[in-house]
Amino acid sequence: MRFIPFFICFLALGATPAIAQNLAPKCEGDITIVSIYQIKPGGSIAGFVAAVAANQAWYRTNGITDNQIAASRVIVKDDATGGTKFSDTDVITYHVHPPSDERTPEMGDSAWKLFEKQYDDNAEKKAEYSTCMPRFSR
Repeated sequence: MRFIPFFICFLALGATPAIAQNLAPKCEGDITIVSIYQIKPGGSIAGFVAAVAANQAWYRTNGITDNQIAASRVIVKDDATGGTKFSDTDVITYHVHPPSDERTPEMGDSAWKLFEKQYDDNAEKKAEYSTCMPRFSR
């Protein structure tokens, strides 16, 4: 919880991927944008995952190959069974090594607007953070 004020301050300063890469403290991992979404009534996890895939495809079509976007389903307690299950409404995305605005001059084109609509049709963004994601080895 003590990190929340830092993130609020960071976001209030207008942290964008370009700022996160250019003005952030030295990151020994990968700058990563972590976004928290809630699936809307009438939306679906499948529709949201399709938006993430379209988002990633847009970057590849525009020559950006060194970033990665992934959706992660949140695991919650299943009150009915006492076990755990995937949330029907909560999803987190990770955009690892997001490119700067200078590297993405086509942002806002018609293909961009299509995947943004997919996101908007399926989910509401609740929060977004720029982080330094450690690199893991196995």
